[in-house]
Amino acid sequence: MTLTRIPLFPLPLVLFPSANLPLHIFEPRYKQLIRECVEASSSFGVVLARGGGISKIGCTAEVIEVTRQYEDGKMDVQVEGGSAFEIQEVFEEKPYLEARVKMFEEEGDPSSVIIPEGLLDLYARCHVLFFGGEPEPIEREEDESLAFAVAESLPLDLEEKQTILSLREENVRLERLSSMLQQLIPRAEIRHRMREKAGGNGHPRA
Repeated sequence: MTLTRIPLFPLPLVLFPSANLPLHIFEPRYKQLIRECVEASSSFGVVLARGGGISKIGCTAEVIEVTRQYEDGKMDVQVEGGSAFEIQEVFEEKPYLEARVKMFEEEGDPSSVIIPEGLLDLYARCHVLFFGGEPEPIEREEDESLAFAVAESLPLDLEEKQTILSLREENVRLERLSSMLQQLIPRAEIRHRMREKAGGNGHPRA
């Protein structure tokens, strides 16, 4: 088992492989973390912060662009998700956390991925209800995860997103995601009706 030691950046979100994430870096310890990663062209780990602790499963991230640098050292950066990992051991020797992690190895054959019947329709319906329009077509390479792309783009609960990140086989992820979207539709419809009612000042539209 090959283990890698990386810095950790706990955040109230779930980062997926291949996803893009803008970050505003203002805490001194994380300014140091980002500077060191940029200088060394190295990755760090984004983990979900919850209940005063952190999740055991996270995703590596690489700074692809520093979009703004402030005079006081703060910065805006764009990062991209890399690989999911599992924390084996945490270290508190620096201002920020570090961890020895085991990178996930994808299980199953990418060429045997089967998209569950109705999944893309559920995705489109959720997107319309939440955002008011059809989603852009998901363009992906054969080895990229459709499940990650869909889960990243919809307002699923953090625990649901964390579950998707934790699964190591695409067919299993897609089946679980399909179930989640079926449960998300009623919540999305309620939110959509409330938004329409607010937009009409509470009066039915003619």
